[in-house]
Amino acid sequence: MSNVVTLHGDKRWKAVLVYGHQNGPITIEHYLEEISELHNIIEHGPDWNTLIACTVTINRPDGGEEQNGEEKEARREHR
Repeated sequence: MSNVVTLHGDKRWKAVLVYGHQNGPITIEHYLEEISELHNIIEHGPDWNTLIACTVTINRPDGGEEQNGEEKEARREHR
């Protein structure tokens, strides 16, 4: 997929994991190519019983504008 634009190398996804800790929450960012990698990250990270939140977002700087640019332009031409 040559039209995918990312912030962190070739990784398509960003996962932000928040774990509870005695000194307050700990936030760890991970970058993934495949969403299926997430379960291994959680299993091998800090104790998964302390996981408070996991937020996964597509990893691109343009909010999807560049990736979807050709499709949007084609729709405009057909109007």
